[in-house]
Amino acid sequence: MPALISVAEKGLIGKVIEPDGQSVVRVDATVTDSVFDALRQLAFDAEGVEGLLTFFVQKGREYIRVRNYVGLLTLPDGTQLEILPKIGPASTSRSLLLTMLRYLDHGPFRTRSSASTMATQLPLWEVFVTAFLDALEPLVLQGVQRSYVTVEGNERFWKGKFQAIRHQRENAQRAERLAVAYDRLTADVPPNRILKTTLFYLRQRNHSPAVQQRIRQLDWALDDIPVSESIPHDLKRVKLANRMFARYESALRWAEALLGNRAYGVKVGQTADLSLLFPMERVFEDYVSHGIRRYWPNADAVTVQESTAYLVDEHIGTPKFKLRPDILIRHNDRTFVLDMKWKELVGRDQSRNYGIEQADLYQLYAYGKKYGASDLFLIYPTNETFRAPLPVFGYDPQTRLHVVPFEIMNPLANEVEKLANYALSFQ
Repeated sequence: MPALISVAEKGLIGKVIEPDGQSVVRVDATVTDSVFDALRQLAFDAEGVEGLLTFFVQKGREYIRVRNYVGLLTLPDGTQLEILPKIGPASTSRSLLLTMLRYLDHGPFRTRSSASTMATQLPLWEVFVTAFLDALEPLVLQGVQRSYVTVEGNERFWKGKFQAIRHQRENAQRAERLAVAYDRLTADVPPNRILKTTLFYLRQRNHSPAVQQRIRQLDWALDDIPVSESIPHDLKRVKLANRMFARYESALRWAEALLGNRAYGVKVGQTADLSLLFPMERVFEDYVSHGIRRYWPNADAVTVQESTAYLVDEHIGTPKFKLRPDILIRHNDRTFVLDMKWKELVGRDQSRNYGIEQADLYQLYAYGKKYGASDLFLIYPTNETFRAPLPVFGYDPQTRLHVVPFEIMNPLANEVEKLANYALSFQ
């Protein structure tokens, strides 16, 4: 198994120092010089991407700060950096992250009904690979899908359609041949090639013995299917595949993520090998949005990413600056606007506005005026200093802002019910 380093988001990584050395600041993880150099290069490669990695020097020592992305980075030497949400011990954070990822829009976990108890105890590398194998295995047991493809050949027999022009060009000196085009039923089609290529890719990486055995078995079962000669081309054709391949959806989502070194919201540099990164802000938004859509009681309509209003209604004949609140709830004759922020508030620090960014207040005020909502909500994750709603912020006599905590460690239905009861208590 490759070396595994676990660190929480916003954690600090430093180099291993000699026993008589002294670190300037307290770090969350230490790594060898070679690993640190690879991470530093990744930070430079993605320096234009906010929230990935930050490199800095303090009093002659180098450090790397992990920012707002969670997931997995695999470096060229096989070392894996597991970045987990800052919500508790590693095992708890990993389990909760996997639960939340099930509701990430367009993520591979959406096609997975649940994460097994065993899987949540594994490193993310093993979880991701196991999820792909779990999706692929039933396809192989059922039999891979075959499809008709058009084949052009010079045959000794008549089959399909005769191609007169090509026949004259290619068979002028070969009277025994016929230029024909016909359909052949084959498993050598883009969806199968992508799955085969993913297995080939994974066979070259390190895994636990049990996972290695599963990869070999599935690879052997697809032995008659070649690997893809052009992954981007085949992935593009997969998206156009017909309904015959609908049962492939889960496996193909995982294959695309693994083959593409997928980072949801960021393109990483060349120093990362297998990389599955998720912006925690988006994970939190999609998780809470799913809960509100499903569990908010008796709402007339719950809309995610509503985009019918503009900040400017008219400018040279057209509206400008489209508004897109996270959630819009229409409940009887009332409208609620909710926005989620994955930030740590300081519930006792009124002098610094609790850590709320002023731009967020402006944004919510614009939402309220344009969508006719008198009650607006900023939702932040619960922390030790922020366990109850802050005193209400009154923009004006008609518009109120509520800053409320959301405990992601609690059952989703319970937290949504608590939020709804709070919102509906204001008249």
